[in-house]
Amino acid sequence: MSAELERGLHAIEMMSQAPRGLTFTDIATALGTSKGPTHRLLGELTRLGYARIDEFGRYHLTLKLTSHALQYLELIPLVSLAGPLLEDLAVASGELARLNLVDGNDLVRVSKAQGRQSGLKYDPLHVHGGNIPLASTASGLLLLSSLSDDEAAVRLQAEGFSLPDEYGSAAPRSIEEALNILHRARTAGFLYLPNIFEEGIAALAYPIRAAGSSDTVGVLTVSGPSFRFTEEAAQGVLPVMEKISGELGRIPVADMLGSYVPTHVAREL
Repeated sequence: MSAELERGLHAIEMMSQAPRGLTFTDIATALGTSKGPTHRLLGELTRLGYARIDEFGRYHLTLKLTSHALQYLELIPLVSLAGPLLEDLAVASGELARLNLVDGNDLVRVSKAQGRQSGLKYDPLHVHGGNIPLASTASGLLLLSSLSDDEAAVRLQAEGFSLPDEYGSAAPRSIEEALNILHRARTAGFLYLPNIFEEGIAALAYPIRAAGSSDTVGVLTVSGPSFRFTEEAAQGVLPVMEKISGELGRIPVADMLGSYVPTHVAREL
């Protein structure tokens, strides 16, 4: 990858996490480049319509990239098929339901439905979309449970573990702690974890497997306040998740995902 392209993508990633915008100095410092190359880079992103500068001199992403991403998601059959089913799951659980897809070595949030119509709603807008931290989420750890211990350990070491106050208190801080959770997930076939991604929030994760295969192509999750979304409540949601996963999994993977086929599945097609 050329240095210019890599810096451009890095700038886009930074702006995607800064809704209030970034200053020229913020971007230049993070990229480690001088004023000239940074000015040319931001000028090109602005000219192409991917960035804009506000009246205070701060750079923001435009919605052009979001539009492309949404158009692409609409072309993935699994996402459109899962929409009504996610709504069913949200209604059945009374909590936040999400669909996460495997993309190479990553797990990406692509769709959600809210089942809580009144009262306390859990719907963290700031984490909708984007790659999921594998070691600090129920969905990420469930995905890792589909690998061998050695493969999972390599992935965990590459990603690293969270700092003590970065995620919930139940987030594993070592390979041994993570593997204990993976063993539990393999035995149960699903994973319920309170205080993992966020303190006071519980999540239930269930795999979507490719038809006629053990490959995990996605993960369904339900999340809500742990005082309400208890383990008993999660057990009541499991039959619905199993049914939805089965409906999605009955479609051959090449038809289900269209051109979007996870790397580990594509090698076997």
